[in-house]
Amino acid sequence: MFLSDEFVYVDLNKTGSVSVLNWLHALEFPPRQVTHHLKPDEATASSGILKFATIRNPWDYYLSLWSYGVKRKRKSGPYLALTRFRPLKSRGYTQNPFRAVCGFVPALLAAARQDWTANLHLYADPNNPDAFRTWLRKVMDPKLAPLLSGAYYSSRLHSYSGLYSYRFCNLYCAGSKTLHSGHLRDPQSLAEWAEENCYIDRFLHTESLAADFRSVMLDHRLARAETLDCVIGAGKPMNASRSAAAKRSDFYDMETRQLVAERESLIINRFGYEFMEE
Repeated sequence: MFLSDEFVYVDLNKTGSVSVLNWLHALEFPPRQVTHHLKPDEATASSGILKFATIRNPWDYYLSLWSYGVKRKRKSGPYLALTRFRPLKSRGYTQNPFRAVCGFVPALLAAARQDWTANLHLYADPNNPDAFRTWLRKVMDPKLAPLLSGAYYSSRLHSYSGLYSYRFCNLYCAGSKTLHSGHLRDPQSLAEWAEENCYIDRFLHTESLAADFRSVMLDHRLARAETLDCVIGAGKPMNASRSAAAKRSDFYDMETRQLVAERESLIINRFGYEFMEE
C-alpha cells in the first residue's frame, strides 16, 4: 500500500505492483505510509480519497505465481507451503479463532499425504508445463487449502473459490469479519458480497498497466502528461505481463484452463477476462 494525502494505491502481489510503486516513487509523491500488500484502515477505505489497485488475468496470475516460486523460492508463500510442513505457520486465528483451531487437524492430514521431495521438483524447471499443471492442481485442491493459507481455509472460500479470489476479497474489500465468518458459502453469495464491499475506485489491468496508470494520473490531475512520458514512457509495455502471455498457451491444457475458469469465476466475471490464445 502506498498512502499519500491525495490517494492510496493498494498492491496485490503478482499484478504489476512493483512497477506501479516504482512509478509513484519516481513521480515523487510524498508518502504517509508504504507497506507491501496491506489494506488501508476503515477510515481511509470509506473516505473520499482516490483508491486504486491492480488486477490481472487469472490464468496469467497463476503462471506468474508459479514462476516466482521457481525463481525466488523461499520468498514465495505457495513454495514454502508445498515443500515443507510448518506447524507454527499462521492458521488464521486472528480472522476466525474457532475455524483456525479446527483447521489444524486437516492441515496435519494434508501434510501427511504430501511428497515434499516431489513437490520440490515442481519448482525445478521454469520451462516445464507438466510441472506447472501439477502445481496448479495442488494449489486449486480444496483439501490442500489448510497448507496454503489458514485464513483462506477458515473463510471456507476454498470449497468453491481459488486463492486469487480470496486474496482479492481480503485486500480489496471492506468487511473482513464477514469474509472470514464462513457465511459466504457459494460463488453467488461471494460475488454479491464483493460487489457491495469492494472499496477500490479504479483498477489498473496488468495487461495494459502503463496506459491505465497514465489514465488515472491524468483523470485525477495527479501528474502532467509530459511528466508521465518521462517516468513510464509513451505506451511502454509491461514486461511481466508480456512474458506470462507468451507462455499461456504452452503451459495450460484444457483441464487446467477450465480449472482456473471455475475456481476464479469471481474475477473472470467481474472484469470480463477470457483465455486468449497466442
